[in-house]
Amino acid sequence: MNTMSYVFSANLEGLNASSVRVEVNIKRGIPRFCIVGLADASIREAVDRVRIAIENSGYEFPLQNILVNLAPAGHRKEGSWFDLSIALAILIVTEQIDLKIDLEKFLFLGELGLDGSIKPMKGLINVLFSIEKDSFSSVVIPSENRFEASLAKHLNIYCVSHLNELKQVLSGNKPKEEVGKTYTPVAENLPTIQLYNDQLLAMRALMIAVAGRHHLLMLGNPGAGKTMLAKLASTLQPPATEEEYLEILRIKSNAELILNEKSLLVHRPFRSPHHTASDISIVGGGRDLRMGEVTLAHNGILFLDELGEFKPQVIQVLREPMEEGKITISRVSGHYTYPASFLLISATNPCPCGYFGSNERQCLCSISKVKKYVQKFSGPFMDRIDLEVELNIYKNDSRKQEPVNLSEMYDKIVYAKEMQDARYKQYKYNFNGMVNGADMENFFLFDGNTKGVWDMLKVQLSSSIRKLNIIKKVARTIADLEKSELIKENHIFEALSYRSFQNYLVKLAA
Repeated sequence: MNTMSYVFSANLEGLNASSVRVEVNIKRGIPRFCIVGLADASIREAVDRVRIAIENSGYEFPLQNILVNLAPAGHRKEGSWFDLSIALAILIVTEQIDLKIDLEKFLFLGELGLDGSIKPMKGLINVLFSIEKDSFSSVVIPSENRFEASLAKHLNIYCVSHLNELKQVLSGNKPKEEVGKTYTPVAENLPTIQLYNDQLLAMRALMIAVAGRHHLLMLGNPGAGKTMLAKLASTLQPPATEEEYLEILRIKSNAELILNEKSLLVHRPFRSPHHTASDISIVGGGRDLRMGEVTLAHNGILFLDELGEFKPQVIQVLREPMEEGKITISRVSGHYTYPASFLLISATNPCPCGYFGSNERQCLCSISKVKKYVQKFSGPFMDRIDLEVELNIYKNDSRKQEPVNLSEMYDKIVYAKEMQDARYKQYKYNFNGMVNGADMENFFLFDGNTKGVWDMLKVQLSSSIRKLNIIKKVARTIADLEKSELIKENHIFEALSYRSFQNYLVKLAA
């Protein structure tokens, strides 16, 4: 009998994975089973799972001194999917299983049940995509993860549901799974809805926000329709590109089990955390450095209803991901960088009672109370808001309903997104709202008459380059919605009109 064997597994770190060499050494001595190599509790508990699973699968578990080393030993490892590789290495070293494959090319993943069954795992797609660049060509995975694994293009995938099925894989008789599949969600037919005429401006701003990924703040009294409009944005999001789809799926895979074909038909996310959420739940972190809402909303929408009720530190921690499109979480145990490119749609009342500036009811708040309420929206945070719109219910005699065709609106958004995809084909940008720096001069071109208007505006707003850039980005998206290759005067003027928070501050000062 050999005294040592090894197989390969993988360790998941955030959305990336690295290979781990699972080494097993068996020698005579007092019976013990020990796992070393900075393994967390879920791996150390494999001692009993693996032993019982091997015995219940009809094999003999050696009552000797067994040492399992997870190399490289200096990197922290976590996850229960090391069970399969540990059990296999023990069966190989005890010569209870025939080997006719090149183990150097194989990766083994799966948690063992006490009866020898293989349990599904989270994050499999991240492991498969991370190791494609390594020398591994084949991966053995739990059968329940076969739908998720079918997205892999350049790997041989073998599915097993029980420890005994490893014999077929190791003898070369196990058929490979079909890979390279694609899953495209079916677009829904959107209805025509009725909106009040005092909601139409906000609906227009919402369309611009979704089309060009411009962060939006809606300010209005209770009952004005802020939440209802924001939820409509979920259905108006354009289809994700293949790259965006895979990014969304990788995040979903880490957060939940993907066990069927329906789970792979993912749309752009829409996340709406409650205003009692902590800053860690929003940006991520904690002892295990888990993902936060900003990452779960990646390539989709993060909706913060009742923004004024969120804790000030929660609002402030949004500033980095809003601008950078990613978030780095650093703790003593390590640091992960997660993607966090989302569209922020926020809604807030103008004051604690909600009726400051209302046409319907008198505000009950003192001026000092109102000012304290809006101080949460700091200057640096507001500088990252591209669109601000105020909703105020018209008086009854002038409030009327008008039809809004969501399908037509969706088609315009899709066309605008296609223009952006073509414009930024060779660049890292997906939306106009993401463009920055010198690239703005290359992509955002004016027609002849508009250039003079823009030069005048630059003089008036010379102290705020950020505001000028925001206006230009929004104008570019408005032009895309109107199928215009050049930015025109009316696009600039409309972009300037979405600054309602400034008007609110003027009313507050008066």
